[in-house]
This record gives sequence, structure tokens and C-alpha cells, in this order.
Amino acid sequence: MKKSTKKPFSAFITIAIFIAILASCVSIPSTALAASPYRVAFLPTDMAATFASWLANELTTAFKKYPDMELTIIDSQNNLNTQVAALETCIAQKYDYIMLLPLQPDAQDDLVRGYIEEGMPMMNINLDSLKVEKASSVIARPYDLGTIVANYAKTLLPDDARVVVLLGPSGNFDSIERRRAYQEVLFSQTNIKILEEQIGEWYKNNGMSLMENWLQKYNNDIDAVISMNDGMVLGAIEAAKEAGVADKILYFGVDGLADAAVSIQAGELTATALQDAQLMAQEGARIVNEVLTGKNTEGFEKTQIPVTLITKDNVEQFIKRYTEAGMLSNVGQ
Repeated sequence: MKKSTKKPFSAFITIAIFIAILASCVSIPSTALAASPYRVAFLPTDMAATFASWLANELTTAFKKYPDMELTIIDSQNNLNTQVAALETCIAQKYDYIMLLPLQPDAQDDLVRGYIEEGMPMMNINLDSLKVEKASSVIARPYDLGTIVANYAKTLLPDDARVVVLLGPSGNFDSIERRRAYQEVLFSQTNIKILEEQIGEWYKNNGMSLMENWLQKYNNDIDAVISMNDGMVLGAIEAAKEAGVADKILYFGVDGLADAAVSIQAGELTATALQDAQLMAQEGARIVNEVLTGKNTEGFEKTQIPVTLITKDNVEQFIKRYTEAGMLSNVGQ
């Protein structure tokens, strides 16, 4: 592969970033590896974020099916420069395939497109603007995730409800699309008043902190919390529980995390939309293997996985699934 002449975001990889990248690498060897297995790198956004961690764990499991592939996970630590530096390092180290959970797809599309043109097969997984034609993609369409929960919220909330909104990182495609779905399906169709919306960066602690402030600011006059992911809304629930008002509020998330299912079972979280990390990982591993072994002659594949609404009516099947997968234990005991 010829050396890249692009200088994305910064001209050089600093020693500090390079050391951080090496420190965050987790190599997952396949069982009964063949000689010189294909080396695949997965660059998640932030392993401290629950969904990214779940997806990484599911990829680790999915890759065990393919003894001719070896997966290395390199945490981007929620830093765009770190992710870009990690990507450049993987190129320099001649990995055979790179799976990217991009922090900012629009900002990274040109970089991904350029490396694909130079011969590096790449996949955007979980998050993709779909603007790079030859990049493989495995996603649950974010607009659909927002739509399925917004439609359900519309059946429960009064027309004049007062809500607060928790957003993902600024410029994040998933957060933007989920928020757009709420706007078109719920907010523009009702007289619901948005008291305030703030960026919670996907994190539970941020959702909790923002909710604590909102409960004080709006004198506990909040009918619902609309969150672009599960982590933030679970934090908001904790804040409402501490304030003694949790049962007066409805809560809506996205992701379908195991903790979210437990919260629904407990009568706390109202609903979430599942973007299935297990299925996403299985499809991702399959596509990577088919590209690397030549079964996929085009060199890429784009696929969208279905989304599912999780409520009190069907949560037990997900509790069972997560328990059997070892993600939960002693549920309901």
C-alpha cells in the first residue's frame, strides 16, 4: 500500500497519543489461529460508554467463529484526534481491515474514503452517515430508533406535556437523527413544551447531573425525560429517585441495554429502542470475513439491522436473553 499523503486534523501523531493508543490496545486472538491470520482492528468511540463497550464485547465473541481472523480493539477514549491517530497507526502497521465506530462520521468521511481508495477495506459500524460508497456499514438506522420510541411516547404523553431532552455529543449523527425523529413524529404534532435540552455526551453521570439541575430549576414540574440514549436517561432516573419524584415522570431512551431492560422491568424506564449489538457484531464479523477471503467480490457491503421497541409488555424476553448471555444475573431476586 502506498504511503498516504493526507494530513487529517493534525500534521503529526504526537508521542503521547501514540503511547495512549498502544496502552489501550486489546488483542483478541482467535482459537486455533491459522498461520498469519488476518489482522482486524476495531476502533470504538469510547469504551467507557456502555453501548460501545457492549458492541466491543459482542465483536470479541463474534470473531471467535472465524479462526482465520484476529481482532484488536483500540479505544478512542472519546477523542477525535486519538481516533484519527489510531487509524493512521493501523494503516502504518498494515492491518488487513479496519472497523470504525466513528466519533464524527461527516468529519471523517474523506479520511475513510481516501484510505479505501488506497486499498484498505474499512467498515463504519453502529454509526455511519452512509456517504462513503465503498465503506462497509452495519447500523440500526438512527432515525428509525428515534421514530419507534417517539410514536410510543405520543400514545402516553398528554398534548401539553412538559419535557426535558438529553442529547448526545455535539455533531453526532446518531443523536441528530434520533432528535429529528422526535421533532417530526412528536414535537411538531403536539403542543408538548420542551423546557430545556442539553448535551449529556451519552454518559449516565451527565444525565444524572443535568436532571438534578432541572428538577430544582423547574420545581419538579417535568412530565417526561426524552433521551437520545439509555445511559443518560438511566442517570436521570437516579436523580429523580433521589428527589422522590421518579414515579411522576415518564422516561424514554434508545439502545436497549441490559440495564435499561432491568429498569423497565422495575417499572422505572418507560421504553427504549433496541439497536442490537449482538446482531450488529455478527453481521460485522461476517462481512469482514467475506471481504478478506474474497467471497465478497465487491469489497464492501451495507446492511441495516431491524429496530425493536422494548416496553413493559415485552421486556421479559430481553431479560431472559441478557441473562442467558451472561449480561445479567439474579434478575428479579
